[in-house]
Amino acid sequence: MDIFTVLFYQPIFNFIIILYRLFSENLGLAIILVALISRLITLPITLKQQQMMGTNKEMQAKITEVKNKYKKDKKMQQEEMAKVQSEYLPAQLAGCLPAILQFVLFINIYNVINNLINGAESFNVVAYPFVEKFAEGYQLHTSFFGIVDLKTAASTIDFNNVMAILPYIILIALASLTQYISIKASLNPMGETKPKEEKEKKPQKKKDVKENPAEDFATALQQSTKQTMILFPIMIAFFSYSIPIGLSIYWIAQNSFVIIQTFLIKRLKTQAQSVKAVI
Repeated sequence: MDIFTVLFYQPIFNFIIILYRLFSENLGLAIILVALISRLITLPITLKQQQMMGTNKEMQAKITEVKNKYKKDKKMQQEEMAKVQSEYLPAQLAGCLPAILQFVLFINIYNVINNLINGAESFNVVAYPFVEKFAEGYQLHTSFFGIVDLKTAASTIDFNNVMAILPYIILIALASLTQYISIKASLNPMGETKPKEEKEKKPQKKKDVKENPAEDFATALQQSTKQTMILFPIMIAFFSYSIPIGLSIYWIAQNSFVIIQTFLIKRLKTQAQSVKAVI
């Protein structure tokens, strides 16, 4: 077995089956719990990522300071811009780590569910010695409280059968909506707003951007983040339509965890600031 199978696929597969049996053969509940645990595993990195977001304001402030200080010396301006980037951008890029880990986990859970659909016996190949294997011909229970079949994709259901496809469309919409809210909440965990001066600032002219190439990467990073907030939920909806609905439930559980986590962190920080103000 390759390293990704040993580190991710095999433990996820065994853990899902253990939970499946623990929850009276309810695969949906097992998927939800795995989604929550995967978020808990990456929680320390996510919290570190949110702390790093505060450095983005510092970076922008220093960039503005350098631009103003070396308006007439473009060469010096570019050199100082490069220094600012070398100080702050590595931390900014490190914030991508939680997303990468979640993507790896998602791919492996996707493979686990797909293999379960093809037959419960696929588990026997990667089962740990202490986890009981499935008997030959065993049929996995994939009904989620009688609402949806976790192994079924919405694309396989006739749109004319409204009552049958409606629960799937609702779950797909929830996966996309919670993805958007979770990204937005993660990008602004404290609910901060831009200063009035920053809001009123006129957009930079194209020729100015060309004159300050050292600033381009920071600007591109911000623009890319905003585009991700819009495009990623659309991609989730698009893919969720064609893949087993069990993956949508996994995505909804993860996103909901992020939304609740961000709300609690914001609340705790607000209370901490209120206590400091009183003291």
